[in-house]
Amino acid sequence: MIAAIFEAQLTEEQAHRLVELMRETRAARPDGVLNVSLLYERGAAQIVAIWRDRADLDRYLASSTPRAKELMRRVGAEPTIRLVPVLEHE
Repeated sequence: MIAAIFEAQLTEEQAHRLVELMRETRAARPDGVLNVSLLYERGAAQIVAIWRDRADLDRYLASSTPRAKELMRRVGAEPTIRLVPVLEHE
Protein backbone atom coordinates (compact mmCIF):
# COMPACT_ATOMS: atom_id res chain seq x y z
CA MET A 1 0.00 0.00 0.00
CA ILE A 2 1.00 3.58 -0.57
CA ALA A 3 -0.34 6.96 0.54
CA ALA A 4 -0.59 9.90 -1.83
CA ILE A 5 -0.53 13.03 0.34
CA PHE A 6 -1.62 16.33 -1.20
CA GLU A 7 -0.66 19.33 0.93
CA ALA A 8 -1.62 23.00 0.73
CA GLN A 9 -2.29 26.02 2.92
CA LEU A 10 -6.02 26.77 3.16
CA THR A 11 -8.23 29.18 5.03
CA GLU A 12 -11.06 27.67 7.08
CA GLU A 13 -13.49 28.77 4.38
CA GLN A 14 -11.45 27.00 1.69
CA ALA A 15 -11.22 23.87 3.85
CA HIS A 16 -14.99 23.73 4.34
CA ARG A 17 -15.53 24.18 0.60
CA LEU A 18 -13.04 21.38 -0.03
CA VAL A 19 -15.06 19.09 2.26
CA GLU A 20 -18.17 19.85 0.18
CA LEU A 21 -16.35 19.12 -3.08
CA MET A 22 -14.94 15.86 -1.72
CA ARG A 23 -18.43 14.72 -0.73
CA GLU A 24 -19.88 15.71 -4.11
CA THR A 25 -17.24 13.76 -6.04
CA ARG A 26 -16.93 10.71 -3.76
CA ALA A 27 -18.63 8.42 -6.29
CA ALA A 28 -15.90 9.20 -8.84
CA ARG A 29 -13.14 7.84 -6.59
CA PRO A 30 -10.65 5.87 -8.71
CA ASP A 31 -10.39 2.10 -8.47
CA GLY A 32 -7.52 1.17 -6.22
CA VAL A 33 -8.24 3.83 -3.57
CA LEU A 34 -9.00 2.23 -0.23
CA ASN A 35 -9.58 5.36 1.84
CA VAL A 36 -9.40 9.15 1.60
CA SER A 37 -9.17 11.59 4.52
CA LEU A 38 -8.87 15.36 4.81
CA LEU A 39 -6.68 16.57 7.67
CA TYR A 40 -6.70 20.24 8.66
CA GLU A 41 -4.81 22.07 11.39
CA ARG A 42 -4.07 25.79 11.63
CA GLY A 43 -4.20 26.37 7.90
CA ALA A 44 -2.30 23.25 6.86
CA ALA A 45 -4.49 20.88 4.85
CA GLN A 46 -3.67 17.38 3.70
CA ILE A 47 -5.73 15.04 1.58
CA VAL A 48 -4.42 11.55 2.27
CA ALA A 49 -5.43 8.85 -0.21
CA ILE A 50 -4.49 5.27 0.65
CA TRP A 51 -3.95 3.18 -2.49
CA ARG A 52 -4.00 -0.61 -2.75
CA ASP A 53 -0.61 -0.64 -4.46
CA ARG A 54 1.95 1.53 -6.18
CA ALA A 55 1.18 0.14 -9.66
CA ASP A 56 -2.47 1.30 -9.44
CA LEU A 57 -1.38 4.74 -8.29
CA ASP A 58 1.29 5.05 -11.00
CA ARG A 59 -1.23 4.14 -13.74
CA TYR A 60 -3.68 6.72 -12.38
CA LEU A 61 -1.06 9.48 -12.14
CA ALA A 62 0.09 8.77 -15.70
CA SER A 63 -3.43 8.95 -17.11
CA SER A 64 -4.91 12.06 -15.50
CA THR A 65 -4.57 14.93 -13.04
CA PRO A 66 -5.24 13.58 -9.55
CA ARG A 67 -8.70 14.37 -8.24
CA ALA A 68 -7.28 15.71 -4.95
CA LYS A 69 -5.13 18.17 -6.90
CA GLU A 70 -8.11 19.28 -9.00
CA LEU A 71 -10.28 19.81 -5.91
CA MET A 72 -7.61 21.82 -4.09
CA ARG A 73 -7.16 23.95 -7.19
CA ARG A 74 -10.92 24.57 -7.29
CA VAL A 75 -10.72 26.17 -3.83
CA GLY A 76 -7.75 28.32 -4.89
CA ALA A 77 -4.75 26.31 -3.67
CA GLU A 78 -1.87 24.64 -5.50
CA PRO A 79 -0.95 21.46 -3.61
CA THR A 80 2.29 19.57 -3.44
CA ILE A 81 2.23 15.78 -3.52
CA ARG A 82 4.35 13.23 -1.77
CA LEU A 83 4.13 9.46 -1.75
CA VAL A 84 4.66 7.52 1.47
CA PRO A 85 4.67 3.74 1.94
CA VAL A 86 1.87 2.45 4.20
CA LEU A 87 3.01 -0.31 6.52
CA GLU A 88 -0.36 -0.99 8.17
CA HIS A 89 -3.96 -0.05 7.33
CA GLU A 90 -7.16 -1.33 8.89
